[in-house]
Amino acid sequence: MNTHHFMFRGAGRSRDSARLALLNAWRTHRTALLERYPERADSIPDEHHIEDHFKIYYLEFEADAGYRDGERVV
Repeated sequence: MNTHHFMFRGAGRSRDSARLALLNAWRTHRTALLERYPERADSIPDEHHIEDHFKIYYLEFEADAGYRDGERVV
């Protein structure tokens, strides 16, 4: 079983801007893949259907703070 995790850091100051950055990054990634593998257009979801295939988690962090497993420690 293959599992793929995509991490986008510093994507925005709000969930809306982070979501927009993620969808734009996915569109760019998908476009590059389809240039190499055009036959896979039906199997690689576009940005409008990404949540049908991937779960998106939003993590919020404070600047100059230390975190372990998503929990602030400093």
